[in-house]
Amino acid sequence: MVDLVLNHTSRDHPWFQDATTAGSEHDDWYVWSDTRPAIAKSDGSRVWHEAAGRYYYGYFSEGMPDLNLENPEVAAELDEVARYWLDEMAVDGFRLDAARHLIEEGKELENTPATFAWLKAFRERLKADHPDALILGEVYDSTSMSARYVREGSLDVAFDFGFGSAALISLNSRDAGSIAAALGEIADGYPADTLATFLTNHDQNRVASQLAGDSAAAQLAATLLLTGPGVPFIYYGEEIGMTGGKPDEQIRTPIRWDASAPRAGFTSGTPWEALGNDPPGVDVATESADSDSLLSAYRGLTRLRADHAALLVGDLFPVEAADRQVVAFLRSEGDEAVLVAANVGLEPVAAPELRLETGPLCGTASATSIRLIS
Repeated sequence: MVDLVLNHTSRDHPWFQDATTAGSEHDDWYVWSDTRPAIAKSDGSRVWHEAAGRYYYGYFSEGMPDLNLENPEVAAELDEVARYWLDEMAVDGFRLDAARHLIEEGKELENTPATFAWLKAFRERLKADHPDALILGEVYDSTSMSARYVREGSLDVAFDFGFGSAALISLNSRDAGSIAAALGEIADGYPADTLATFLTNHDQNRVASQLAGDSAAAQLAATLLLTGPGVPFIYYGEEIGMTGGKPDEQIRTPIRWDASAPRAGFTSGTPWEALGNDPPGVDVATESADSDSLLSAYRGLTRLRADHAALLVGDLFPVEAADRQVVAFLRSEGDEAVLVAANVGLEPVAAPELRLETGPLCGTASATSIRLIS
């Protein structure tokens, strides 16, 4: 899969350079105004920027002008871009960047009806010739909103931003309430096979930094991700415990393949960004040789997931736990049901009381009486 940016181009793109001349071939490929509209983002930052005596709409920055997706010529050109990658480069699908921002309507800048409609039509056009192409969307919003995009046919799969943040909140607070609530929302919101989960991504502070270097908590976060629902995505370096916080450059540093100096096996040349501040040992080679490392835990969890259909594609049934430290959920597929029970607290819980009102294994039981996969 490759990233497909439909919302905007660079200000340096030839289309935009041509569009700065009023009446040019690409003039109507962007959104222009003769005066600066009194519209801003919710935080007050500008979305209209000056160029050649006019103003253009650029939600993210003046360096990224938004395309006018309501122009049929733009839509047709983007269709051709997508088909090129599918036909000539043989990709299997796309991660659509900034999916909720495609078309603004007045002061409504996100999740507009026009955005839903445009994405649905784009998806249908691609599916007509490429029925197996996967259309995954970045909808940086609540679970209820991101789930709408798949329920209404605008996307095949949507990233859920609530899952990862809730898992990290629970691990930092030692209270399972946040992740339990997120799992409940996911179970209610997403149709089968339409959910993508992750802990953090390229726009967020890394997991190891958010968990203050707590290796046990990082392994538990990985467990929740890789036994949980949906299609899990792992941001590179997360599996070895790389640290990094904003600005963006510091969360996109080269991965450390080994402990060698000066560039940890990443390149013999000069990388786009210097290595982060992690010490030798936070690298693929060192952790591969350590059965207790975070990387070994990730590999074990991916094997576990692959070996059990219930974890791979199973339905999600959130399980109520009497203890606030415990989050539990059931994954079920066919004749297999797998119960996952995790203690996010610091104190042991000997025999948590778990309750499932409906679904496989429903009723009340002590976890000690249930055979768990380890």
